[in-house]
Amino acid sequence: MSLPADFDVRERVREANDIVDVVGSSLELRRQGSSFVARCPWHDDKKPSLSVNPVRQSWKCWPCDIGGDVFSFVMRRDGVSFPEALKILADRAGIEIQRSGTPVEKGSVDDKATLLSAMKWAEERFFNYLEKSPAAAVVRDYLQQRGIDEENRVRFRIGFAPDQWDWLLGAALDAGFSPQILQAVGLALARNSGSGHYDFFRGRLMFPIYDLQDRPIAFGGRHVPMIGDQSGGKYMNTSETKLFSKSQHLYALNMARQPMQRQRQALVMEGYTDVIAARQHGIETAVACLGVAVGESHVRLLKRFVDQIVLVLDGDAAGQRRADEVVELFVAADVDMRVLTLPQGQDPADFLNEQGADAFKELVAQAPDAIDHKLARATDGVDLVRDTHAASAALDSMLRLVAKSPQNGNTLRTEQTVMRLARTFGLPAETLQRRIDEHRQDPRQRREFKRQPEPAAPPAPVRRQPITGIDRELFELMIEMSELVPQALEAIEPRWLATDTARALMTVYEDLELEGHDLDIQNVLLAVEDAHLKGVLVNFQQSVDDKAATVNGPPEERMQAVIDRFRGTELSHQRQQTLKELESSQLDDEEEMELLKQMFAQERTRQGLLTPPPSSE
Repeated sequence: MSLPADFDVRERVREANDIVDVVGSSLELRRQGSSFVARCPWHDDKKPSLSVNPVRQSWKCWPCDIGGDVFSFVMRRDGVSFPEALKILADRAGIEIQRSGTPVEKGSVDDKATLLSAMKWAEERFFNYLEKSPAAAVVRDYLQQRGIDEENRVRFRIGFAPDQWDWLLGAALDAGFSPQILQAVGLALARNSGSGHYDFFRGRLMFPIYDLQDRPIAFGGRHVPMIGDQSGGKYMNTSETKLFSKSQHLYALNMARQPMQRQRQALVMEGYTDVIAARQHGIETAVACLGVAVGESHVRLLKRFVDQIVLVLDGDAAGQRRADEVVELFVAADVDMRVLTLPQGQDPADFLNEQGADAFKELVAQAPDAIDHKLARATDGVDLVRDTHAASAALDSMLRLVAKSPQNGNTLRTEQTVMRLARTFGLPAETLQRRIDEHRQDPRQRREFKRQPEPAAPPAPVRRQPITGIDRELFELMIEMSELVPQALEAIEPRWLATDTARALMTVYEDLELEGHDLDIQNVLLAVEDAHLKGVLVNFQQSVDDKAATVNGPPEERMQAVIDRFRGTELSHQRQQTLKELESSQLDDEEEMELLKQMFAQERTRQGLLTPPPSSE
């Protein structure tokens, strides 16, 4: 292991992102003494349990036993790896991480910072027009008729684009954004004549779409009856841009992320207004797709935050078809997916407004999983005893579906599915498993499976062993007084440490020293990419502070005592090895004598380590 090449970039990014500002952008912080506290988003926190230390630039939730620095907070908040968290924080601070290739010209259509600024400006302009313009009064009335109250209009930053060809373009020039920039973010189109541009959204309600950093990156526009051209579709979405991809984003995920992480469940709905209605009724885990069906990328995204995905579909024929289309995707992705089909003719907003949140939650709790939903559809109206042909066709469709599940995935889940099918169709499970294996070997099945590859699951977190006993004493001393670290590195071999976790941490210190960096806790945190290890370091740092008033003796003496104990333990281990070799009776006299000499020398050394130093009095 060696220090990453971007260590200096990490320092710049850390210095530019105060942890109080970063955590405060996601959670409501309040000062408590010299620190700040907030309700932890990762458990049902009745009182503020998450503490942020502005001096140490660290955070900690005691009930969850998690913590770390600004990077690990973003990693956990957004469900991303360290490199992704580094990029997110670099973007936030306006720091460009140089990659190979030509540098991006600032202010150009390839400059992400400029594109984000243009989107933020447009979001404010749409929002302010709906909120303040007398001409938008009819639109505000329409929202109220649709059941969207004022609080949620503001919460979701709903705006309006007036029915004009250059309302946004005309103001953009004064704000410093060219027509080419607006075209690059999907807010303007070039005229077919080749001269000039025109606004893409006209006479539409504007629903901003945000990334996980709460930055507007796209819009969904809904037509309003009696306003503007009614010939277009009900909804129009921003086209694919450098900021936005329909297959990579979900509406309101920035709001739903933290409730999802607490409840480990996501509700995927079909429309923006359904999500808003759910939020108005206290249901906070709802998101919506953006003009496309649920896809593999959406599944990968949601699996970062939840264990279960509930697909909430309108109670019409189209909703049933959409459910059938995505069931195979979820089976192939090896994720717990439930399918909730609402009563005939209702969408989530209708149902919630008529029946209320409790009735909706009850339907969610009763929603069948993907296999049960598919099985119910496949056997609907089929007499499994008398209608042999239809029953065989239904069984074959189910077995082909199960065959698409990853062979290296959740085998228990597959076995349970086979048992359910065996009970339903009255056939031995072994027979069904052989049929599944045959389908998996079918070239047509393999080709079909390749067209819908299994989503790549995020890497499983490394299971770290706790650092305890003398190993913990060592690291706490190294944190307490970093000047003692070189002495510890010189005297203690990593193999003497009890766990892989401790050895990994010792290696970080060795790499920092080799590269000539300071060996303080801040640099160690910066070098560590593992979120769990960052939390361990913050725990040790807090322990050092807690013991400061009661610790006995100067740190130099305590470090030497720890080193002596490590050496004593190692010598005892060597002595035991020597005795084993002597007892093996496979050595000649000369070899035995040499081993005895070594054992006596080790014992004298060990006794010297155990003898207390002479008094200075």
